[in-house]
Amino acid sequence: MAPNYKVLIIGAGFSGVTLAILLEHAKIDYEVFEGSPGISPLGSAVILGPTVMPLLEQLNILERVQGISKPVKTLHLVQEDMKRIGEINLSDHVKQTGYASLVATRSDLLSILITQIPSHKIHFSKKVVSFSANKDEVVIRCADDTSYKGQILVGADGAFSKVRELLYKQVAKKGILPRHDALALAADAAALAVTSTLSGDESFETATTSTTTTTSSSTSTLVEGDMLHGAHVSIVGVTRPLDSSDFPIVKETDSRCDTVISDNTPYSWSYFAVPGDRVCWAVNVQLDDTSLREQKLGSSSKSPTLPAPSSRLSTSSISSTSSETPHGQTLAELGWESQESNTAHPLRKRLDLEECKAFKIPFNKTLGDLIDATPKEHIAQAITEQTLFETWYHGRTVLIGDACHRMLANAAHQGAVNAMLDAVILGNLIRDLPSASSEHLAEIFKEFQSERYSQAKSQMHMNNKVGKLMSGQSWTETLMRKFVVRYMSRIYQHFCDDRILADRPQATFMTLVASRGQVHAVPQRPHKTFVSAEAQSKH
Repeated sequence: MAPNYKVLIIGAGFSGVTLAILLEHAKIDYEVFEGSPGISPLGSAVILGPTVMPLLEQLNILERVQGISKPVKTLHLVQEDMKRIGEINLSDHVKQTGYASLVATRSDLLSILITQIPSHKIHFSKKVVSFSANKDEVVIRCADDTSYKGQILVGADGAFSKVRELLYKQVAKKGILPRHDALALAADAAALAVTSTLSGDESFETATTSTTTTTSSSTSTLVEGDMLHGAHVSIVGVTRPLDSSDFPIVKETDSRCDTVISDNTPYSWSYFAVPGDRVCWAVNVQLDDTSLREQKLGSSSKSPTLPAPSSRLSTSSISSTSSETPHGQTLAELGWESQESNTAHPLRKRLDLEECKAFKIPFNKTLGDLIDATPKEHIAQAITEQTLFETWYHGRTVLIGDACHRMLANAAHQGAVNAMLDAVILGNLIRDLPSASSEHLAEIFKEFQSERYSQAKSQMHMNNKVGKLMSGQSWTETLMRKFVVRYMSRIYQHFCDDRILADRPQATFMTLVASRGQVHAVPQRPHKTFVSAEAQSKH
């Protein structure tokens, strides 16, 4: 008998769409709501490692994914003068797991995943503006004044999640929102205020400042460095089909990947060849904590303030924080935006596209050759940062993917993979639910965070290391890069890889794909959080 509860999934990114596919196979009622009018062309390359391949094979879409991808076996690092630094070898992944790592464009991969969802179950142009919940159901309200009811709300709406914002304000009113999460929410709101001010809307900054200032005589700045370690300003794009006589790398069977690290500027740039004779490219600037504060808050003395450090923050400093400008821009829109956008964002001061065009790339071309071959509306920019949130759920609402652990876009490209891993663990737990009672939801949400939090934390630590390795500019990072990529033994690399590659979860309610390769997959817990009355009667 089909479960008598419904899941409302907000966001049609990798976590939301993967969860929807799993619920479709589990015959659990659901609907997906996406704020954009369709699959966005923004974004660049996504590397799919072996950890998600068994799931894709289990869902019978691995061959289709391979068809829009290229194998990636080596990541080349070079200096600005095109001298070799070294390589990061991925070719042993087949021997270790039975699967090669693949690279594809974000939009191509999402397009395949979305075809697995019946069209009447996914709704585009549905921006969620509020939600409420009681002991029996949750109701979302959209900007077009429509509303929808369900029993479980999943916030899968990305790094600047609207669901997370609304959830944290509700939790803050109860006085139980951790300071770390409150600071992150307020920092995002402050970034929106700065963006609005630079666009000429000073009234919004003044309003935000007044509502986030408290009566505490002891105040501290809004953003704290320990919360924001690891951040990059990035501009990315995907070219049109290129002439292989000018760009021979597009015809190579394996994806060519080079990362160039500048000697005298804070830039690094990279590219991947993908099917369709196209190239994904990216330019990055690594930010330190001071620069990140400047980018998010600006240098204005009006920057919002919060109470001095404590384990919890007052309700007034969070729940009243405005999260929308008078022009309608929201926190959810602070992520990737088109280069054609009219929004004046502080990051434009850090990364100038015209300046980037002169950068050399290894096959006797410049980055400008790739930029000029990219439709302007397909060039995107953003500040991407790492934040591991502490509050992943409350009541009938749970967060997954970047909504609960936002990761750097360029460090190992693991945000999409971890979003999909979140989805399979949560999907298994939802499948085991005997009912959608508040008590049962609290149990599975707690188990979900317990299982995924440590994995996400480990991945983010690795992302920081990879980010420094691939684009760090300090003398210590330069020294580390030369030592690691030139002299690290394959034995040590395998030791590091094995711990990550062993985690290859699948849907426990479907026929499992046999473990392959030298690195055996970690046995999955059966996820039977609840024991049926029939099973209990046998004991």
